[in-house]
Amino acid sequence: MIFFSKSGTIALDSEGDIDWTLFGVPYDSTVSFNTGARFGPDSIREASYNVEVFDCDLEVDLTSIGVRDLGNINVRLGDPRANSDIVRKAASEVQSPFIALGGEHTIAYPLVSVVNPDIFISLDAHLDLRDEYLEEPLSHACTSRRIREICDIHIYGYRECSKEEYTFMKEESIPAYNPSQLESINYPEDKRVYLSLDMDVLDPSVAPNVSNPVPNGLQFHEVIQIAESIIKRNTLVGMDICEVCSRYADRTAVIAAYMLYKILAEWKVFHE
Repeated sequence: MIFFSKSGTIALDSEGDIDWTLFGVPYDSTVSFNTGARFGPDSIREASYNVEVFDCDLEVDLTSIGVRDLGNINVRLGDPRANSDIVRKAASEVQSPFIALGGEHTIAYPLVSVVNPDIFISLDAHLDLRDEYLEEPLSHACTSRRIREICDIHIYGYRECSKEEYTFMKEESIPAYNPSQLESINYPEDKRVYLSLDMDVLDPSVAPNVSNPVPNGLQFHEVIQIAESIIKRNTLVGMDICEVCSRYADRTAVIAAYMLYKILAEWKVFHE
């Protein structure tokens, strides 16, 4: 295992039967605006102790879900290719389905290559469809483009992109929906899905401490409704929560922890 010890675990960490494996990927070497996503895994863990383990909306006791926290992958900052190889090797040694706490969004590429889903669904303020960014093909701005080489991709909640990305999206007929189009999402069914949650999909008023905040974002309940629509129709083989730039359990980290718990509760309801 390529893991190192840390100061704490997520509040749901369990020693019993395992439904989900969880680990952190504290990597943020290609970010182009706010840095600090490498602190995301442990800030989300810290924030998780402020979240009730009983979901009163769904009547789910989250302690009934077996989550094993393995720690953080020992990443290599400043070397995108070496880090991608490290993350791929580490993820290949753990039980799926898994939850990865980022870290910048580039971590999704090696993780998806391990589980080889039918569809990668990204909730993101950006398309991330550049072929390269600042001469780097393994940049956070290229994540969905690289994953498109592995499987089909869907993008929900985007509201910022380059002309190159927009043209590629249209030419390749990639299902992508901006906030005004969410009601018309054509969700996949009966697929093996990898779900990727870039926290900048949320409006900055909800989650301000992210790598690249963009206005006119989604509200928390909209993200959860989308996740529910995906979960009840498909099988999750992996997921990540990325781009939390919080050193401590601030508002953004708390929202990320709530999002994780709510998605696990939804999974319990539909896949018990």
